[in-house]
Amino acid sequence: MGKKYNNAKSAIAFQKYTPEDIQKLLNSGEFKSVIARTLGVHIKAFNEYIEQHNLTYKPPNKPRISSNQKQNIKKGQKDFSPYQEPLERFKKLFEERKQKRTLQELKDAYY
Repeated sequence: MGKKYNNAKSAIAFQKYTPEDIQKLLNSGEFKSVIARTLGVHIKAFNEYIEQHNLTYKPPNKPRISSNQKQNIKKGQKDFSPYQEPLERFKKLFEERKQKRTLQELKDAYY
């Protein structure tokens, strides 16, 4: 590898991996910046490595909206976000924890 990278730290990090290993990481669905951070290399050096070894990268897909959610949007219903279900679970969990905390405070109150 006669190519110079932005710094020696990046060059040393790349010596630990083969281009096939890097390609597997690129295929994992993570963003390039996350992969570069995981490897401990600068993003510019990572991009140069990808270009030098003719590796391919496809950015992760955005969450898809199902046909039911699209119909809800057309009907004017508010709950059309693909994140709605996790949000509802969080709200439910938050309320349960708040209730437990309140009951515990009432039980342990120093009045």
